[in-house]
Amino acid sequence: MTLTFIFRNGRYRKLLAIFLLASPGVFAQKDAQFSLFSLNQLYLNPAAAGADGLTKFHVIHRTQYAGYQGTNVDDAGGALSTQLFSFSMPLKNFGIGFYALNDKSGPRNDQDFKISAAYKIPMAGGNLQVGASGGLFRQSIDYGKLRARDPDDPLIQTGVISQINPDFAVGARYENDAFYAGVSLNHLLKPKYQLGSETATNPLPRTLYFNAGVNIELGYLLDVQPIVLVKSDISTISAEGGATITYNKRYWIGGTYRQQDTYFIIMGGVYLLPDQSLRLSGAYDLVLGGNRTKAPSSFEVLLSYALPSPQFGKKAIIRTPRFRF
Repeated sequence: MTLTFIFRNGRYRKLLAIFLLASPGVFAQKDAQFSLFSLNQLYLNPAAAGADGLTKFHVIHRTQYAGYQGTNVDDAGGALSTQLFSFSMPLKNFGIGFYALNDKSGPRNDQDFKISAAYKIPMAGGNLQVGASGGLFRQSIDYGKLRARDPDDPLIQTGVISQINPDFAVGARYENDAFYAGVSLNHLLKPKYQLGSETATNPLPRTLYFNAGVNIELGYLLDVQPIVLVKSDISTISAEGGATITYNKRYWIGGTYRQQDTYFIIMGGVYLLPDQSLRLSGAYDLVLGGNRTKAPSSFEVLLSYALPSPQFGKKAIIRTPRFRF
């Protein structure tokens, strides 16, 4: 969203920098948020690379607080916007993955690029995967989108200022035919960003994620999957959960509840091809309480394409729609 800051002179530069870089109320959560988290687990956990035995491509777009208009007329719109591309592939007992993220919230813009690797260990009728990821995290602020009471103050920053730091994450994930569960820790080194300030720093807090799901077959045509996601930066904790229902392995609908701002999320999707390789999914968020000054809706669209896992000289396994999750 677009934010407006008014300050009187250069004496308040330090205060402005601290407010810009450190206040959680300004930029909300540090990491991008997705309603379709159960379909996009590589972003949350590097151990999800190649976890389901399929090579997958994901493209996601999310608009949060659609229609929100900031106070800065020079900024076209004020809604938060996020785009993500991810790739995941199994290689025998390993999995590799990559994602590129662009997350824009008013004057601030984040880009996150990470390569993931995971090692698979057969265990108790399923597979335990441990993984790690590393890459670069870029933050930038466009000071031209902030309004000052005295625009001629020489101490006021101008233009776009950015900074890039290395960033790492680790995780573990267990999966079998009935359920999956994963835990990960992001921003291990807590990279710090000054963005034009010599005194204030804005570290990315270490963030702990836990997500899980259960597969329940209700006859031949219906499957139910309860899902949950818990995230914490140690000082705060947020949780969301719900369930999805799949009909005939092709159409699915679902709903989740998010603790923050009392969100209720409606979601659904369809496999566009008979072999279930191409899937289109969407989510629509409703704000039922909390901060009513925000527009009451957000939406998300995900397009995914899956290839069978490489067999390295073996004949390819023919998957039936019934048993392909």
